[in-house]
Amino acid sequence: MTRTPTADGTEQAVPVHELTAVETAARIADGRLGPVELVEALLARIRTVDPAVGAYTAVLADTVRAEAEQAAKRIAQDGPRGPLDGVPVSVKDLFDVAGTPTWAGSAALRAAGGTPAAADAAVVARLRAAGALIVGKTRMDEFAFGTVTPGTRNPRCPDRSAGGSSGGAAAAVAAGLGPLALGTDTGGSVRIPAAMCGVVGLKPTYGVLPADGVAPLSWSLDTPGVLARTVDDAALAFAALTGAAAPAAAAAPPVSAAGLTLAVPDDALFARCAPEVAERVAAAVELLAADGARIERVSLPLVDLVSPAVSLIMAAEASAHHRRTLQDGAELHPTTRDRLEEGALVPARDYIDALRFRQLLHQRWREAFTGVDAFVLPTVAITPVPHGEFFLPQPDGGMDVVPVASTRFAHPASLAGLPALSVPCGAPADGPPVGLQFMGRPHGEQTVLRLGRRYEALSGGPWPTTDPVAD
Repeated sequence: MTRTPTADGTEQAVPVHELTAVETAARIADGRLGPVELVEALLARIRTVDPAVGAYTAVLADTVRAEAEQAAKRIAQDGPRGPLDGVPVSVKDLFDVAGTPTWAGSAALRAAGGTPAAADAAVVARLRAAGALIVGKTRMDEFAFGTVTPGTRNPRCPDRSAGGSSGGAAAAVAAGLGPLALGTDTGGSVRIPAAMCGVVGLKPTYGVLPADGVAPLSWSLDTPGVLARTVDDAALAFAALTGAAAPAAAAAPPVSAAGLTLAVPDDALFARCAPEVAERVAAAVELLAADGARIERVSLPLVDLVSPAVSLIMAAEASAHHRRTLQDGAELHPTTRDRLEEGALVPARDYIDALRFRQLLHQRWREAFTGVDAFVLPTVAITPVPHGEFFLPQPDGGMDVVPVASTRFAHPASLAGLPALSVPCGAPADGPPVGLQFMGRPHGEQTVLRLGRRYEALSGGPWPTTDPVAD
């Protein structure tokens, strides 16, 4: 427990797992909360709650305790090392963590044994340099090739999917099993689980964060990203990862959205969107318009070709990277094996054509952003689906499938390499989580963070942590 001042001048005890990363860092910096106390409380909550969630594949209890003790001594002597000093962070099992094997979500790789990583991935090293404590590794789809994260339950609706492939990371944040999580986003793998678990997910511009020490799925699309309780938390983590000045801990949200021009896709793109998603996103757009934003209705350039291009590039590059695994006959999940084998059949000319199309898309998106600060659209076309559901009947008699419905709105930012932020859309009382996505210009992270912060304030966010055991 830590204590928080109230309006009447008294103090209220608050469980440490309910603190945001910004609040946690502030309390550590001024001595109200010690890193050792924090870590012990977090490990206790993981022992109690994670059996019902399945967010972690490995909890590094011994090493995080040692790191907490070192942080406590360092902070007492010299003050905080960086903006995250003493703050626990979980890491998707795709990043190398020194002394720990990287299984990439694969039971086959785990069964074959492995060598502990000799060094941290570059972004993990940056987190440590900012003082972060690595609490464990989170569950994911095998090789990040999926959108459901088998074995992980959604803390807000345990009978439904947590999304993927960074589903363990999103579930950990939503369940109060750590204030921050590091994930990866290739075709939406940070934003999709963020939307489905009611947390914030930031995919930076492609190339802003290094992928060294990250097991690749598709090297020309893979992007490290952040999952967090609040937009301010995501901004704090992004600052630490880029070496930028940390935002003020008590920074007020922007006064309004006035002066910003937001582009909203036309109705055609919403045709195969769940009604509750479309309604909640429309309400969010109205809220931003009432707050002063100028809204333009537009058509996304070349949108019908985006997902086929992403899927082709991803399949070809994943198959190339995992060629040896396929040749060795590893016992992969059947869906993973099918997708890798399909990728091996992609002709070189088709792969090259997809890369050429991406260059054309870059040009068209630059034109589309003329006079526009950001695009606003759903993160995912559906709410979290029940475990095991795959086919989605449509009102027009057609059929959608979960992977396509999950990625339809995520792929444009992936293929164009643009920054995108998913924030919870509406309030928990509205029903299952829905994500609102802000997509910005290249290197426009601060604009999408500003928009996310403002919408969070207007909608009464952030969403609180949840306890699936109590539910």
